[in-house]
Amino acid sequence: MDDWPRPSEEELPDMYEDIDEMARTAEQELRNHFTIEDHPEERIQFGEATPEDFLNAIDADHAAMIALFQKIAGLPDREFERQYGVRGLGSRFRDRKSSLKDVEDAQTFAEALAELMPESLSLEAALFAFYKAWEGDQRRFYRMRYEDEFLEFLNEEGYEAWKGNSLPGEPDIVIPDSEPFHVIGEIRVIQQKDKQKRFKEFRTEAHEAHTNFDNIHFVVVANLGRQYLEGHGRETVRSEINKDGASEIDAVFFHDERDEFIEQLEEWDVPENAQQSLSELE
Repeated sequence: MDDWPRPSEEELPDMYEDIDEMARTAEQELRNHFTIEDHPEERIQFGEATPEDFLNAIDADHAAMIALFQKIAGLPDREFERQYGVRGLGSRFRDRKSSLKDVEDAQTFAEALAELMPESLSLEAALFAFYKAWEGDQRRFYRMRYEDEFLEFLNEEGYEAWKGNSLPGEPDIVIPDSEPFHVIGEIRVIQQKDKQKRFKEFRTEAHEAHTNFDNIHFVVVANLGRQYLEGHGRETVRSEINKDGASEIDAVFFHDERDEFIEQLEEWDVPENAQQSLSELE
């Protein structure tokens, strides 16, 4: 797996750590439950496998093996329901802790796999296809979690950061947790086709924040991905977001500039969590 492309690794490192672990688990369970011949490459002999073999593999690790078999067999939840009348196979069973061996819907899935899986398949091809398909599925979900992870990072660094759903403008970042506020900000994972719209939103939100709150710094965290920043230049994009300093945005940061964010808070003398600071001194 070390040589496989990871185009979003700098942006979503946690996602790749999770996918790597799932792929390693899947490889081990494939070796445990199926015949693998080496001529000249390692090939899984699915044609020799019984429904019980598939069921045992699924039961060994629900999350990794159900996901892998769904991708390889072309049976996502909706298609499996349409073909076999079983609803929400992956969503119901991937995180289940108890055994699936006596579960009728899991048995139906195993029987379908025994019928549909290819007679023989390269082990690396199976794992690579699973890896890339799961990567494509998970990007959206991990990007949705980006906002919460950034706030968690700020709290770990000692700042009382939270999402201001109850405040005017509903900012994504508020520091500290009670007035007077020192920092108000927004976090976005931005697709290139939407970037001008998002940049304009940032400027509007900055104006609104400075109107609603006195003596605050407005910050933007823009997750555009490494490739876009390398192709256009960080400072060029930063200036574009901030209209060359003409907007009311006080600072713009990108997805991999967390340390710079903390340095800016220190430069602005934004107070850390007093309770945490006292705990550290003790």
